[in-house]
Amino acid sequence: MTDYKFVDIEIEGVTPLIQHKFSDHSEVEGQKPTRRSLVGPKIPRDEAEKNAYRTVDGEIYHPGAAISRLLREAGSQHKLKGSRKAVKYLVPAAVLMQDDNILVRDKNGKVLKNFEIDARSVVIPSTKGRIMCWRPRHDVWTMRFRLRINESVLPCGLIHDLLVQGGEQIGIGDFRPEKGGPFGTFRITKWKEDKEPKKEIDRGQVHDAAAE
Repeated sequence: MTDYKFVDIEIEGVTPLIQHKFSDHSEVEGQKPTRRSLVGPKIPRDEAEKNAYRTVDGEIYHPGAAISRLLREAGSQHKLKGSRKAVKYLVPAAVLMQDDNILVRDKNGKVLKNFEIDARSVVIPSTKGRIMCWRPRHDVWTMRFRLRINESVLPCGLIHDLLVQGGEQIGIGDFRPEKGGPFGTFRITKWKEDKEPKKEIDRGQVHDAAAE
């Protein structure tokens, strides 16, 4: 019988969270500018809104896959006992993120609908040129999510350690420590283990423009 544990987790941002939603807009930004794309000034608030993750109700969320990636990358710094293989390769089999979309909240638990604007230049990899980029920034933020951990693959305590390490050294969002920046770091404020799954999952319904 598979030994699952379900863990309810809350994290609190230590540094601001910067978001950058990948979309058709993002792909076009990475291409070489054309004469048409240079016509007319860009409005920072509108550009930042294009990079925001929003539900159909206008609430701010962050992809749950960011936490999965963080745990996997944190595992690259740990070796399996009695093996030279990194824990990283077992994390996907051991941990299942239960929330596709994690609502972003303030310190009182209220879901965010507004953001500050982060304005800074970024380098386009394909052209090596710099452009201005406006992205949503959340200076004070918390998140709640749930993990299903298969303890027959990796122990729950190790996953806790990976999340602590990832929150301090890897981060989530844009310009995080993993990418040479200071943003998106966090600490764990709640870790509650349970043997039984819960029916309610704190996720937002994503607006899918392609489905319209």
